[in-house]
Amino acid sequence: MVVRISQSIRQADYGALLLEMFVLVFGILLALAVDRWNQARLDQIETAQIVERLKSDTIHNVSTFEQRLPNMERNLANTKTLLRALEAGVMIDEDSEKIESAIAYIDVIPSYPMIFAGYDELVATGRLRQLDDPLLVDLLVNQRARYEAAQAVVGYWRDDMQDTTHALSQKVDYYYTTEDMNEDGMGVRFDFAALVADRYLRNKVFDAVDIHGDWLGVNSDLYQITKQIDARLSEL
Repeated sequence: MVVRISQSIRQADYGALLLEMFVLVFGILLALAVDRWNQARLDQIETAQIVERLKSDTIHNVSTFEQRLPNMERNLANTKTLLRALEAGVMIDEDSEKIESAIAYIDVIPSYPMIFAGYDELVATGRLRQLDDPLLVDLLVNQRARYEAAQAVVGYWRDDMQDTTHALSQKVDYYYTTEDMNEDGMGVRFDFAALVADRYLRNKVFDAVDIHGDWLGVNSDLYQITKQIDARLSEL
């Protein structure tokens, strides 16, 4: 092609020169277009693969919340029952099991790790903003931000809860109800009148209700966002 162009210039054949230049430029542009098309196709395939991983992560996260949130709700409800009994100065028989459970597990502030492998890969490859769903993108960014914020505060809440545990440990005997000595087999012995008489303890249980309620609220919000993400992904 270059030789033919040189010959056309020497022979002053400008018509042939223009034709040769057109063919050359067209060939280059066509090659670039094919290359871009092929790269776009490969990017689309890779993005689809990452989205599939994101879907898998989201299904796992939804399942984790659905398994663990009921435990958090139950722990909060039991702690509220303990507080009401301390405020009233009376523990009725039907509440005794809930109160014992609250005392045994009052300092359990569970943090369940979420999976963000698909999201992180979308961010690292610059493909997050390429998703054809602005609402989904906003939900994913919001989910990660809220999760990081929650992880940043849960340590402080656990530290605060240690004061409640310490106050209880002065008046409660803890023991295992099974030979396995696991968390599910924890039992407690206590003099309820001694608990009622301790104003500091009652105030710390009051704080525990707040902490459990706040932590449940944070995780419930994350669960709702994760369900919305799951719904948007099912439409892709």
